[in-house]
Amino acid sequence: MVASPGDGQPGLPNPGEDEEMGKHRKSKDRAVRKAIKRANKLPKIILKIGELPDGVDRAEAALLPRCEKLQLFQRAGDLVRLISLPERVTDGLLSRPKGSVQLELLGKMSLTEIFNRIARWRRQNSNGNIIRVDCPPKIAAFYISRVGFWRVPALSGIISAPLLRRDGSVLENPGYDSATGLYLVSDRDSAKIPQRPTQADARAALKKLLTPFAEFPFVTAHHQAVHVACILTAIQRPLLGACPIFAYTAPAQRSGKSLLAESIAIIATGKPAPATAISGDREETRKMITSALREGHTIINLDNVEHPLASSDLAKAITQPEYQDRALGSNRMLRLPTNVLWTATGNNLSFRGDLSSRALLCRIDAKVESPESRTFHIPHLRRYLEQHREELIVAALTILRAYHLAGCPQQLVKPWGGFEDWSLSIRESLVWLGMADPCETRSTVIADDPEREETLTALRALREKFGKNVFTTKGIMRRLKSSKLLRTAMEAMALGRNREIDPRSVGWWLRKNHDRIVGGLRLEAVGKASGSARWKIVKVGSGHEGQEGHPPARKSMRFPRLRNS
Repeated sequence: MVASPGDGQPGLPNPGEDEEMGKHRKSKDRAVRKAIKRANKLPKIILKIGELPDGVDRAEAALLPRCEKLQLFQRAGDLVRLISLPERVTDGLLSRPKGSVQLELLGKMSLTEIFNRIARWRRQNSNGNIIRVDCPPKIAAFYISRVGFWRVPALSGIISAPLLRRDGSVLENPGYDSATGLYLVSDRDSAKIPQRPTQADARAALKKLLTPFAEFPFVTAHHQAVHVACILTAIQRPLLGACPIFAYTAPAQRSGKSLLAESIAIIATGKPAPATAISGDREETRKMITSALREGHTIINLDNVEHPLASSDLAKAITQPEYQDRALGSNRMLRLPTNVLWTATGNNLSFRGDLSSRALLCRIDAKVESPESRTFHIPHLRRYLEQHREELIVAALTILRAYHLAGCPQQLVKPWGGFEDWSLSIRESLVWLGMADPCETRSTVIADDPEREETLTALRALREKFGKNVFTTKGIMRRLKSSKLLRTAMEAMALGRNREIDPRSVGWWLRKNHDRIVGGLRLEAVGKASGSARWKIVKVGSGHEGQEGHPPARKSMRFPRLRNS
């Protein structure tokens, strides 16, 4: 039996297949015509021998109108573009979760590919004909070398939630905001923030912001205020000056401190923050800080800190507007913006040295042996925060906007030097609503500083041994055998490699603590005798500067306010 056409036998035409192939060819032809049409709209760059700078100029001219679409910017002397990590990435100490939006440095080959996509490149061959070519890699190399002369938009940071600009307006449109230099990454329309919220509206918003955390056992109202301040700080961080590090602690594991810290990033960015450990190796910590700042992360969490947290490099990153470090494998000095929020978690967490004056503490205590066995009305907090994220952001911005529209009324709080901008914008807005002052937790942080305790012990030992008399390093060394208290204090400060107290370390400690006041005692220098520095311990009032027996003069707490719109 002979098969009829269309039976699908090998070698015979099938009308159904012809129809499908025809549709495919037409679709392919349309795609080709669209591609040709797009290519014809691209600028044409004709390369000429001896005119390389002109070719670089034309490449930049083609790039400028496409920067926002390409998410390509300049930042801190680098050409960068935004990327979203397809999976978790751990490099060194820093672990970045899947979906993290961060900055990637543009190298020569990446930029060459971009130049090929945004322009049609041509050159004249030996016969005088204009032929199509690829963009030469040296065009990208020369353009990258023009540091300081790029005309691409400058990026100050990446945000994943609307925020309040300095003039009181709300940055809520996704994409690049030329007024602030920020790029808002968002794939959904944000809820509308009230145009003119009142203090009553702000109080209602505060109640909504507190609802997910109502069952957390904050030790005091001040610790609860620290958490709310951290939420507001996370949203506003890119536009604030120096901000403190926010620490979450509890007396036992599984109390919920890590979940509280994680909730900050979920509200502000929609996902957990990149997390890192703190190494005892200063070099590793320095590399971590440099990587985190160069990648443009909004929040970094120091997870599960087991020892008193101390790092001079982290202290610089917290308080200075720029963090300086050498680029890895290069002699180039980086100057990176520090508009990142640092959080930390740990059981009975404490800070040592410079960091103790830069930290706020949120302490929770379930007061049970097995805190992980508790039940809650919101059993899945992470899911709840993700589902209600928009309304929580609106609540936070309602508080900030209401405070701004009220004229940023001054609150009776103690100044915090170095964090004035944060205090005026975040801290005082909460005190204005009747919340406890989050900065009242600072006294606990400072009191628990091991370095402060050691210094106070040494000053008391010196005062007990020498009274109001002058002493030298040699005098201290001569009296070590006769004073167990003095010897114990100096061992904590100046123990040498041979497990003996080193006179040079004692002298260094004296110079380091010159004029420092701890526990009402101050170490004063009183000149030199026979080439040796002379010192004495002076009592002062309540830890403030002043001569012995004379309390310091009171100072006014007046300071500048934020400018209103």
